[in-house]
Amino acid sequence: MLFISACGSGDGNSDSKLGQMNAMSDSLWSKHKAVTSKFRFKLDVIKDRQNYMKWFLKNLKFEDGSRLTEEEKSDAIRYEAVFRVYREISEGYTHTVLSAEELFYEIKGLEKQLKKGVYGDGEDVKKLNVFKTEYASLEKRLLDDAVNAAFIDKQLTGVEPGFQTLQPKMEAIAERLKFTPDSSTKGQQEKAERD
Repeated sequence: MLFISACGSGDGNSDSKLGQMNAMSDSLWSKHKAVTSKFRFKLDVIKDRQNYMKWFLKNLKFEDGSRLTEEEKSDAIRYEAVFRVYREISEGYTHTVLSAEELFYEIKGLEKQLKKGVYGDGEDVKKLNVFKTEYASLEKRLLDDAVNAAFIDKQLTGVEPGFQTLQPKMEAIAERLKFTPDSSTKGQQEKAERD
């Protein structure tokens, strides 16, 4: 935010103010890249996993517990804990991914307007204030998304080893107990059949 004070009180050198405005636009791209680098899991993969876990746990709930070994019961409890993490972050993950996509286009628009001279060369105080307001708004939203993305990434990264270990075991249980797939698990099954 050093630029904001520098813009208001400078030596009148419009090239440096315009240069600072361009640098600020570039900094938004850096912040955006930092946010999107946290999206290591594809949104559709998260949804497919969540749907499968929900379907599996719903079916398991109606099974006689004596049909499972103690190890399978323990694994099912751990699997349910993984599902709870997915369920809790799913909406936030979707929102954060969509927000980052929206910010991409808004930053692109700000950059385009800057190149077209909509914000002037930094000498017109009104135009400069409009730029600073736009920049501050985008920066705040990027910072909010960065916090959300870091939290979600930490949660998903934390449960990923458990998911990778438990998923094949749960699929084996579903097959052994002859759970009937529904439409929410079709994408997961088709993917598994292709692999």
